[in-house]
Amino acid sequence: MDNQADMSWFGHVEHKDNINWVKRCTTLEVEGIRQRGRPNKTWWDCVKDDMKSIGLSEKDTQLRNNWRRRIKGTTS
Repeated sequence: MDNQADMSWFGHVEHKDNINWVKRCTTLEVEGIRQRGRPNKTWWDCVKDDMKSIGLSEKDTQLRNNWRRRIKGTTS
């Protein structure tokens, strides 16, 4: 996955209202029985791993300039 693109998209989504369908989809739980073995890694899992490796949190998205600077600096 493209680390910078995922983090940029996440920053946009976090600024949306909680009633927005895109933001609601990020926490959507899919019902049903999983197959055996390790579950597939979700987009949200990748974003959390990326934020952890950069040292950012969800609260950091509120500081847009700082967020952009930090995520762009990871791929330079």
